[in-house]
Amino acid sequence: MQDKYKDLPEMDQLKIKFWAPLPYFDTTLSPEPSIKNLPQWWVDRPLYQKTNDLYKLSVNNNNGTDSAAISVKHCMPFFDAITAGYHYLLPTDVHVAKTEDPNVPDVSWDDDAARPIEMRGHLEVPVPSDCYPIHFLWDMRWGTKLPDGWSLLITHPLNRFDLPFFTMSAIQDSDRWFSGNVVSFFLRKDFEGTIPKGTPIMSMIPIKRAEWEKEIDMSLHDQGLWDVERKRNYMYGFYKIHRWIRKKYK
Repeated sequence: MQDKYKDLPEMDQLKIKFWAPLPYFDTTLSPEPSIKNLPQWWVDRPLYQKTNDLYKLSVNNNNGTDSAAISVKHCMPFFDAITAGYHYLLPTDVHVAKTEDPNVPDVSWDDDAARPIEMRGHLEVPVPSDCYPIHFLWDMRWGTKLPDGWSLLITHPLNRFDLPFFTMSAIQDSDRWFSGNVVSFFLRKDFEGTIPKGTPIMSMIPIKRAEWEKEIDMSLHDQGLWDVERKRNYMYGFYKIHRWIRKKYK
């Protein structure tokens, strides 16, 4: 069977534009590519899981996977997620302290900094597990402009469950609306301390708008099983070598 994916397609060269009102242009951090904010736990993770356990070093299934004790650093879909798009950065240190009321934290920031957080007067959405029942808002000072036909997925920094908050998700048509906005989030109850300036507080990922329609296509059956069989010829890395396409955000 011929491998129709052996030649890499050309990538469109597109531009995302950010802007801020003049009072905040030099006083708040601008968004930056997510690849610049790799989490430390990922950086510190070795490429291979060191073990003397023979079971963990043996083939665990009939698809050829798990025949090498590789770490999450070998998973390109995971890497593509944590490096996708751009990060909006916290413009100042935010201090969180517990109070006598277990459902109300004390939240503060430096007096000379632009206000990073607002709060809605009422709760309208389910509260994520182990978070304060308060609907906070990140106050975005930077706007985003995308090319025609593109929208912006705004969500919690992907796979960053180590952060002491949970940012809600939204999709904004940023080719038509490119001003700053507010984004909902919740604070985790188990956190007390300072969220440092520069912490990524949301991922911003361009997505192309299109009309989609579901289709069941069993003609994909042979190609799909062929890939599974070919994968068995590799200890690891088949997807990265033969299927993965590098994404670039500058």
